[in-house]
Amino acid sequence: MPMMMGGSVACADCHGPDGRGGRQQMMMASFTAPDIRWQTLTAADHGATDEHEEAGAMEHPPYTEATLKRAITQGVNPAGEPLAWPMPQWRMSDEDLNDLIGYLQTLE
Repeated sequence: MPMMMGGSVACADCHGPDGRGGRQQMMMASFTAPDIRWQTLTAADHGATDEHEEAGAMEHPPYTEATLKRAITQGVNPAGEPLAWPMPQWRMSDEDLNDLIGYLQTLE
């Protein structure tokens, strides 16, 4: 899985400026980027939706701050299963991770 660090790709390129995700085209493939708004990531039924089945992901518990940090930096969901192929692993400071999660918590 590629490591992203300040290149020309940003979260909003796939998940959208509002974090709601949607259908994306990357090179010769298309995929559905999931909704990454905090209210969605932490919902009791998160991980059991059709959008995740398409990517081959298994059901998993809702995200917490700790498991979201792990998803961003290690590419695994709360159950420890790999995220879908388009999701890169990001290298960023704890301060940047905290700021990113704080931003996701503001999206409605």
